[in-house]
Amino acid sequence: MTTLLVVGGADTGRAPLVVALLRQRLSAQAVTVESAGVLGHDGDSWQPEARLALQHLGFTPHEHVARSLTEELAQSADLLLTVDRGVARAVELRFGVESAALPDLAGAVRDVVDPFRMTLDSWLVYARELDQQIRAALPKIRQALGMADGNAAASEPAPSPAAAAPPAQPALAAPPIIQRLRTLVSGIAGLPEVIDWAKARAAIREALQLLAAAVSDPSDLRPGAVAMLIGVLGQEATPLSPGQLAMLREIVEQLAQPLDGMAVGQIAGQIGRWSQL
Repeated sequence: MTTLLVVGGADTGRAPLVVALLRQRLSAQAVTVESAGVLGHDGDSWQPEARLALQHLGFTPHEHVARSLTEELAQSADLLLTVDRGVARAVELRFGVESAALPDLAGAVRDVVDPFRMTLDSWLVYARELDQQIRAALPKIRQALGMADGNAAASEPAPSPAAAAPPAQPALAAPPIIQRLRTLVSGIAGLPEVIDWAKARAAIREALQLLAAAVSDPSDLRPGAVAMLIGVLGQEATPLSPGQLAMLREIVEQLAQPLDGMAVGQIAGQIGRWSQL
């Protein structure tokens, strides 16, 4: 039996999530898909948000117990597939074996970062991005495992009714969503003393999710920026400071247009100062 080993950080979030998605994509193939991690969280189960995100995508999470990557596991796998490029470097340095990073196989500009301790909203955005990377990388994954001719379109099985993803929401034009975000942020900034902050944060998160869902171009990296912003917004009911509101306004304007890697990096730098404002 051919073995594909997905390697993540702690083996509690992205790695088992990728395993579940790959098992669906490769369900008709003679391949075992398992996972391990490089950070030693042996015995832990799913991160709750990762499990819920997978369920929201229409999949039934498998029973999972985290384990550390060992030399034996690394040597016995037919393909080591890492969830990001950083994990790939860690595997190479620690075990001296070659691995393939999912974003490299997918031709993706950016890694899907670990959303550890982020909200379910963030996990949903990142889970969808991982699924997009898997779909793009599937021909190369099959080729690396010696399956068929690497033609995903010819061999990918149709999802079973039980595991099929829910119907996609209709495509949404970005400008109305941006206008909705502008209205929300302006209203909050204008009357901060009378705002129900739990509802306000929830409304902003919902609008940001709609914006991310409307992006169909893989080269447009706005979903990643949205995930970072949702992560810092959180779900608490505490007021946003004037500095945070100003930053939120600025980032919303940046989200009005498609973003490349450099622009997302700039937004990440802004968000890194969020807690100091």
